[in-house]
Amino acid sequence: MCFGLMRCMDSIFDDKRVAVSVLMVWLAVVMILFNDIGLLQTTFMSFGPSSTAKFMGAVLDTWYKWGMVAGFTLVNTSVNDFMSDAISPWLLNTITDHKSKYIPYPKYVCLAISQLWSIYCNLMSVFGMFLAMTQIDFVLIRMLADLTVNTYTNLKFMRFKEYSPSKYHDIEMQNVPILHDSSQQQQSPSSSFDSSSTAATNTMTMSRAEARRVDSGAQTVPLFVIEEDDLSPRLRKV
Repeated sequence: MCFGLMRCMDSIFDDKRVAVSVLMVWLAVVMILFNDIGLLQTTFMSFGPSSTAKFMGAVLDTWYKWGMVAGFTLVNTSVNDFMSDAISPWLLNTITDHKSKYIPYPKYVCLAISQLWSIYCNLMSVFGMFLAMTQIDFVLIRMLADLTVNTYTNLKFMRFKEYSPSKYHDIEMQNVPILHDSSQQQQSPSSSFDSSSTAATNTMTMSRAEARRVDSGAQTVPLFVIEEDDLSPRLRKV
């Protein structure tokens, strides 16, 4: 029983298509339950101007007030989503990732971008919280803006990616071999000077270089190598 449950959870966790399907089923169950207890018949589920629609204390009882807040919701959500997809991944992958050794701007500029983004997010989160509690129509406007902007940004993220399930699931196929075959390793160089020159040349030309080598007689023996790919560096003994 437990083993079957774990396999089911693994399938949901690993296959994002199954995960999204489970989310949609859960959303439908939640909506049915909320309808049974009467939450879908409250004033929150109203559309348009209403005396019960309040945004940060302001009553949205005219089309002008409602339109102003609706326009703000649409534009603000679009700006927030666009900037979030532009700045947040950059901060995560370029600034905080230890594998990224180079930055495109001076350090003080990177710090300023990070701090200003934090200030903006904290202030805008206040407006977002009150909008979410105002009325269901503003929630739907936010969702429309989310879907529109996220479609553009996700297509931009995927523009250089290739559909290949076999390569995606087979990590070994994504790693380029870093060592020559055994016959090439067993060939003795004419001198220690030549082997040192060959090692230096290979270090400069190979994308994955040997990290440490020692001379054992006439043969150069690699102690360990560092495998570096697009994901993470790994240390492997030879």
